[in-house]
Amino acid sequence: MNKLTENPLPIAPFTLLLRLLMGWIFLWAGFDKAINGFTAEGFLVHGTSGPLHGWFQDLGADATALAVIDPLVVVGQIALGFALVFGVATRLALLFAAVMMFLFYLAQFPPEYDLFADYYIVYIAVFAMLGALGAGRVLGLDPVIEEMPCVKRRPWMTWLLG
Repeated sequence: MNKLTENPLPIAPFTLLLRLLMGWIFLWAGFDKAINGFTAEGFLVHGTSGPLHGWFQDLGADATALAVIDPLVVVGQIALGFALVFGVATRLALLFAAVMMFLFYLAQFPPEYDLFADYYIVYIAVFAMLGALGAGRVLGLDPVIEEMPCVKRRPWMTWLLG
């Protein structure tokens, strides 16, 4: 090992902590929405901006679209939270979390305070880093799932885990 590749701090505890924190953020957001009665209508109609504003506003005014969007957001956030907290299909969950954050980013593009680096982009970067680090393998259930025969027969599935 050379000086550039040596790591003086063990990275696993930080990876676990960050995965748990991001999981908690999603769990709390989802359960809060479920408990308090969530609808995306107000955000889509009044909270969007930028070149896609009209499309998001039309979604917010369409009852059929909201009947799909509202449960997708709530259930999606809860499912992503559980997946991250327990380290189950972690990379797949991180991909869906990044897609969700990117859609939120697009709905408010351009950001109010910074043209590029708002918190949605920071979340996406954190999700990419956790995926690259194999965060689900740090005290998560992904290593157990990777040993299952169905996964062993399909090695490509390990890319969704970890």
